This record gives sequence, C-alpha cells and structure tokens, in this order.
Amino acid sequence: MHGLIHPLILALFAALLLPACSAVRLGYGNADSLTRWWIDQYLDLSPEQDALTRERLARLTDWHRKTQLPDYVTLLRQGKAFAASQPKVGDALALGDELTRRVRVLAEQATPDVADLVATLTPAQIHHIAARHAEKNAELAKEMRLAEGEAAQHKARYKRSLERAEYWLGDFSDEQENALRRMVEARDPGGRFWFDERLRRQRELLDLMREVQRDRPPRERIIALLRDYTARFDLPPDPARRAQAQAMRLAAAELTVAVLAMATPAQRAHAGQKFDDLIHDFTELSRENTPR
Repeated sequence: MHGLIHPLILALFAALLLPACSAVRLGYGNADSLTRWWIDQYLDLSPEQDALTRERLARLTDWHRKTQLPDYVTLLRQGKAFAASQPKVGDALALGDELTRRVRVLAEQATPDVADLVATLTPAQIHHIAARHAEKNAELAKEMRLAEGEAAQHKARYKRSLERAEYWLGDFSDEQENALRRMVEARDPGGRFWFDERLRRQRELLDLMREVQRDRPPRERIIALLRDYTARFDLPPDPARRAQAQAMRLAAAELTVAVLAMATPAQRAHAGQKFDDLIHDFTELSRENTPR
C-alpha cells in the first residue's frame, strides 16, 4: 500500500518479507520508530507534529501487539495449511481476503489518529508529499520496466514472482523456473494497470489533504473522508476497472496455486518451516511488553 494512510501497515506486514526471525522481531520492536521516520520522509514533520506522531504510534503499536498479533498467528497457521495442501483457486482468494480484512482492521484503528495529523498539514507539506510520490513513482516505473513494452514488463514480473516463490519454497530448479516463466508470460503482466491505480490513490489522497487544509472541516468530517478513501483503496470505484482488478487478482491466485502444484516435498517443508518460524516469533512478540 502507498500513501500516508497506511505507513504502519507497511512496517508491520514488511516483517513477513524479512529473511530471518531475528529480523522480524527487530523490525516489529522498532515499528513505531521506523514508521515515524517513514512519515517524516513524506511530511518533514514539525516538532509538534513529530510529538503527536510519536504519541499516537506508541499507542497504536501497543494496541496492535496485544490485540492483533495473536490473530495474525491464526492467519499464519492458515497459510501453513494452504502451502502444505493442494489448494484450489478459491482457497487462494479466500486467504487473500483474510489478509485484506486484517489490514482493514488496522486501518480503521489508525484512522482517527491519521485524521488528527492530516488536520495539521500545511500547503508546503502537501507539496512535499506530491514530490515524494513523483520520485517514488519514477523509481517503481523503472523497476517494473513500464516504458519498455510488454515483453520487458513480463521479465520484471517474472523476476518478482521468482523472488517471492523462492523466499517461501527455497531454490527453484531450471525446470521450475522455465515453467514459472511460461505461466507469467501467459498472463497480462498487470504492471501498467496497478501503477495507474497507485496514481489514482495518490491523487485522491492529495485531493483529500488539500480539501482539509482549505476548508478546515471538523474532526469527524476528516475521519469520514479518510474512511471513504480507505474503503476504495484496494479496488477501483469505476465498475469496469474494478472488474479488471478482480480478474487480475483471480489470475494471481491461479498462479499461486500453479506454483504450489509443482513444489517438491522438500520445498513444501521449507515453506512449513518459514511459517513455523513466523508463528513462533509473532506468538512471542504478542506476549512481550512493548519496550519504551
């Protein structure tokens, strides 16, 4: 996810992509500090805003540790069972929906605090956000090879897909790599569509901030605006584009199932150990007192 609305979500769920359990615990233990740093990169926080952000993030991470991490363990156990089985496409879609639901719980909890920060933004800070968006968008477009045509985009998509698959399953054989490449090339690379959706979300967020800065609405109105923004964050409001997004998510679920279908017993055991390590770490983190 991108934009000011979800910085803590990025920090928390990034733990699932870290290479070692010690890194998961280190990253989560510093989630509020990392998130405050991330926000400052976009906003150039004033001392008053930094104090507000520090206080609210500490409260949010305490809430998250106590109430959400045990639920994430449940989700990880579902993921382990998914990776160990011969899942169907519907199973992959359902698991994705479960992840989305948990992200929305976190977003809803954070929304009043985000509203209080948004209410303090200056025109210069909003301009700074737009400039950071442009910088990051250029980096992402280059990584996704959007200016190089569909063949190059397929290569970029294949690289990302292989990295994710090997994180969970371990090294792929040449035969598996070739099979994955063929599966990726048979699908719409999707890069341009999702990049355009990123731009849409950024435009809507900037419009929201400018409205708040211009009109100075009451707090409840800002909260309502943010909730409306979050509600359409992951799927386009336009019916045709929403249908396209859903079709691409179906294709991604099909790819996930196909990759698991060619996994060896050793690779499935590798995935099981990954999930066990995360389950252990998240369980231990949920029992710890947040260090202050």
